[in-house]
Amino acid sequence: MNSAFYGLMSRLEGYIIAFGSFVIRHWLSIANVALLIFIAPIVLYPYFMSTGDPALVAIAGAIKAGYHATCHQLPERSLFIFGYQMAVCSRCFAIYVSFLAGGLLFYFIRKRLKPFHIAYYALLCLPMAIDGFAQLFGVPLPRGIGPGMQLIWTVESTNEIRVVTGAIFGLGSALFVMPYMEEVMKIEGESVRYA
Repeated sequence: MNSAFYGLMSRLEGYIIAFGSFVIRHWLSIANVALLIFIAPIVLYPYFMSTGDPALVAIAGAIKAGYHATCHQLPERSLFIFGYQMAVCSRCFAIYVSFLAGGLLFYFIRKRLKPFHIAYYALLCLPMAIDGFAQLFGVPLPRGIGPGMQLIWTVESTNEIRVVTGAIFGLGSALFVMPYMEEVMKIEGESVRYA
């Protein structure tokens, strides 16, 4: 009985090591597929709502409730497609999509892009931080240029600005985090190979 148990444990350990090795080798593909799976329902929600099909509308309700944990979902800060609001606000959607775009871009530049200093990342976060701070505390910021070339100052951000600042943040986050992940996976891959 002990030998059967140890044989089972040995096989299980082999499967776990093989799975870990697979994850280490294919981490970027796994991350990008997971992001795509996370983003797809955001777009499917308004489509399902637009069909009017009771089953799809029920699924849409579950999608919106699920994404409420990640976003405020305010209609005035959201994009609409198929005549319905998306399951997250415009900024969150831009962050998620641009992070995925960064992950896809990283496939092509992963050999050349090395981890960069956090100060550069902070600069990429600054536009969203300024816009979010101004919106949260009612601080007017220049949001455009009027016909007489004068600045237009408003407190409320626009969806266009939210999309741009969210996209800068998402892309910057992907290109900041992924080179570090690449380094970690190389180190872990070496340790699995020699284990």
